[in-house]
Amino acid sequence: MHRDTTKRFGASSTRKERSAMFTFTGGSSSRTVSRVAALTAAGALAIGLAACSGGRGDDSGAGSTSSAGTEVTKFALVAPENESDFGWNQAGLMGADQAATDLGIEVTLVPDAGWDNAETVLGQVADGGAQFIIAHASGYGVAATSVAQDKNVPILIQDAGDNIPGKIAVTKTEAQEGGYLAGIAAAMTTKSKTIGIVVSADDLNWFKMAAGFAEGVYSVDPSINVLYTSVGPAAYADAAGGKTATEQLIASGADVIFGMGDGATHGYLQAVEAAPGVKYIADIGDVTSGLSDPSVLLTSVLWNYGPTYEKAIADVEAGTFGQQGYDLTVDNGGLSLQETENLTSQIQSAIDTAKKGIADGSIKPTAASTADEVTAVIAKKGA
Repeated sequence: MHRDTTKRFGASSTRKERSAMFTFTGGSSSRTVSRVAALTAAGALAIGLAACSGGRGDDSGAGSTSSAGTEVTKFALVAPENESDFGWNQAGLMGADQAATDLGIEVTLVPDAGWDNAETVLGQVADGGAQFIIAHASGYGVAATSVAQDKNVPILIQDAGDNIPGKIAVTKTEAQEGGYLAGIAAAMTTKSKTIGIVVSADDLNWFKMAAGFAEGVYSVDPSINVLYTSVGPAAYADAAGGKTATEQLIASGADVIFGMGDGATHGYLQAVEAAPGVKYIADIGDVTSGLSDPSVLLTSVLWNYGPTYEKAIADVEAGTFGQQGYDLTVDNGGLSLQETENLTSQIQSAIDTAKKGIADGSIKPTAASTADEVTAVIAKKGA
């Protein structure tokens, strides 16, 4: 399927004119996209929708409305940063691309939208013809709710907020489940019996994943020492700080590092690759392209948003969007561990057993909501 993938994106008023080329892989397709961000004197966004032939698209580009709902032929995702973070933004952009490919419809990807003008960006994406929008940041919830009401467009928000029929649905991630599986892999890999967790922010998903990870470690061996540190309260993109924090964990004896960071991930990777014998566990995305030596990657807790976006679009068309939210779980495939050569058959067998336990409810990892709750889980050592 041929797709015109040249798009124009706007950014916040603090951004300079720029362009970038990158290779983007999502679903079954691999494509090269040209992105250009430019500001007009009025600060308006120039957004060109990517065209995709086949499937459910039509020449007019307009969706049809019936009593059941609205046919979605165009949708958009707005993210605060871009796919180079190897994490949150990468997963959202890839998920949207996958959904567009699978459904054969048009998608507008708006990375690097920042935080200051979320309502303006979302509103202008709606004005550009998107019949469904993904506001891919927990901090976008209030702005998205306002735009959904004002523009009468369904918007998917993240982590917190209320479902509003026809307008807003919330996606949540049972991140502690993926963390638990990664903890098993870490415990079965460490030689020093010291494992480090580094997070880049006071983030609900990081707290959930860190707690689940510690419990997964202790399910294998409660004598293992789990260390926990934070780069800062909102240091998502602080690569330098991430490097320093990871170096401190390694200096304390950790030979497996579980890093949660978005842009801070670059610093985690630098520290790990400079330390012989240390393995790294990533989260949300695939960091392989950011490693000079991919063998240091033990695994990554992958978040797959594609099926969730497809389900949300189906609900928009059925007229049921906003009646309930969506969850990424281990059981529905929203969370999984990336396969690597370091995941031995023994480790994989233990992970598969844990997945069954999570699915049947016999294993219920703790969904911590604060740093204090994480440290409490670590202190209990599985007791």
